[in-house]
Amino acid sequence: MRRTSRVLQKIRKGRVARLCALGSYLPYFPTIAAQAGYDGVWVDGEHKPFDPREIQALVGFHHLADIDCLWRPPTREKAALYRILEDGATGLIIPHVETAGEARALVQAVKFPPVGNRGLDGAALDANYGFAGGGDYPASANQETLLLVQVETPDALEEADAMAALPGVDGLFVGPGDMALRLGCSPAAEEPKMAAVYKRVAAIAARHRKFWGSPALSIGNAEFLIREGAGFIVLGTEYRLLRMGLEQCGAEFDRLLEEKIRPRA
Repeated sequence: MRRTSRVLQKIRKGRVARLCALGSYLPYFPTIAAQAGYDGVWVDGEHKPFDPREIQALVGFHHLADIDCLWRPPTREKAALYRILEDGATGLIIPHVETAGEARALVQAVKFPPVGNRGLDGAALDANYGFAGGGDYPASANQETLLLVQVETPDALEEADAMAALPGVDGLFVGPGDMALRLGCSPAAEEPKMAAVYKRVAAIAARHRKFWGSPALSIGNAEFLIREGAGFIVLGTEYRLLRMGLEQCGAEFDRLLEEKIRPRA
């Protein structure tokens, strides 16, 4: 049997899947995230470098923790994309998808026939190294892996309906940073221009019976996204958590040193 997706299990039950984000090679991060109640980790390979062996190892640590790994790759080369799935990633989040034609090409790359045209191996981690049920493997892989296209520009928003209509595109991922940069506004979900983006994406996803989600910049952002019907939300990154933790420890050091605590004689 191949592993089933925790994110998809939540969404299929009408619940919100919880994701956090990672941009570093931290083997312990998936276990901590799973213990904290997260369903998946969004790993950013677009802006952060990972070599192929690091990808294999980090995805393997996600399997050990039984938590989804959703990888954002820096490439759209066909074999490079489905190799990440063969390494065991639960899904791919593709940045800056601008047109339905681009989304269709991605479906062809990462979904098996009859949905797409992905190459078949069947001897890697995603197929439990050949013990995943033989002929059932391609169909189960199509069902339990995710292809999410990022809607990050006004042009992509205009194409979002056509992209969501495609079989094999499992959901839409709103990228608030790039979208807000192009709209000239704050990336906060409650900002009127961004709120309009989210409402439009939510309506498109509902029309095509697809799910959608986005990073949340705050608890308030997350509340807004939940009210609008997001199927998954990203909240918490290793960078932010490390920064907050070290800033807190630094402030505690400042307090202790300001009090002029002296060692005992």
